[in-house]
Amino acid sequence: MKSGLWRFALMVTLLCPTSQVWAGDHVFDAGFDHRAEGPYSDAEAARFLTQATFGPSRAEIARLRSIGYNAWLADQASLPASHHRPYLEAQAAAGLEVYQNSRQEAWWLHAVTAPDQLRQRVAFALSELLVVSDQSGAIEGYPIAMANYYDLLVDGAFGNYRNLLENVTLSPVMGHYLSMFKNRKPDLDANIRPDENYAREIMQLFSVGLVRLNANGTVQTSGGQPIPTYDQDTIRGFAHVFTGWNWANCPRDQGGQWWEWEYCPSGPVDWPDPGWDAWWLVPMEAWESYHASEEDKQLLVYPGVALPNGMLTGGGTAASDLQAALDNIFNHPNVAPFIARHLIKRLVTSNPSPAYIGRVAAVFANNGLGVRGDLGATVRAVLMDSEARTLPSLASNAGKMR
Repeated sequence: MKSGLWRFALMVTLLCPTSQVWAGDHVFDAGFDHRAEGPYSDAEAARFLTQATFGPSRAEIARLRSIGYNAWLADQASLPASHHRPYLEAQAAAGLEVYQNSRQEAWWLHAVTAPDQLRQRVAFALSELLVVSDQSGAIEGYPIAMANYYDLLVDGAFGNYRNLLENVTLSPVMGHYLSMFKNRKPDLDANIRPDENYAREIMQLFSVGLVRLNANGTVQTSGGQPIPTYDQDTIRGFAHVFTGWNWANCPRDQGGQWWEWEYCPSGPVDWPDPGWDAWWLVPMEAWESYHASEEDKQLLVYPGVALPNGMLTGGGTAASDLQAALDNIFNHPNVAPFIARHLIKRLVTSNPSPAYIGRVAAVFANNGLGVRGDLGATVRAVLMDSEARTLPSLASNAGKMR
């Protein structure tokens, strides 16, 4: 990145408070209209923009005071998404070398100048939840692929969390980072068992966490001990679900033989090459012969679970098993408070009250129109809650780290 842009970005970071952005199809009908006609002072406007953007400017403070919270949020929801991948592709088309620092340049450029600030801020919050890393040896050489993954989060920032979870699951970047890519069904003769990495992380980090939660995010206990959300049988069941996924459009001229599965594609040594990078830009594709279709799979058990006792019976395809498993996760009662807590902590305060979490979780569970997982409505609930809009307390646990 050119030193001038770095200095400018650093100056903005130091002088302007970080803020957050959010939107959704029904984001303005969620019932959280506390002080929706405000703000009434520059301080209130700056605080809101600190939570909803990457930093307030005097002009944006004045604009927000002029149009009010609701109009500002509606305007942000209407803006087209600013993507990161085109910046890298333009550099490549100009004959420049494209590395991970090019992707970082794109991120800073969008954080400082993109008009869709709320979307960019929420995408950043999601990137701290649905984590991948360019420090992984499998993907560190593919900055365009990493930018494309980040754009999935940009596109999903105001969408439905169930859809985002599926898009992330089938991303080759996530597949490589958490080893779902080319995960195979059991072959005991060859000492092969399904990899459990993604099975663990999609539950622990992306959705339900380690212990059962009440609707307000407090921990459920039995005999004074937290109640685990899942056990090893559940991990094993999901590991079997997440088998049989490889690059899309792999040739299978010889019926999907092992060498076709294993060596599709080998990839050129002299990356960057558009033909090789394109493999990373489309969702992974199922290979039924490598999917653990025969086994029954123990998934999550919770009140109201659709699968009897959380058991996914054998005989499904890789795609149908994946859909059933993601539905099983998405509908777990933990997901609403889990996501609510994360978004509140990334946008507003590091120490949200259970009541705050509960109010936001209720909107995640039902956006007012019977839809679960509406991130736009959830972000609105985060930003327009009374605890977000009340001036900060002097208590030692108030506020958040930048």
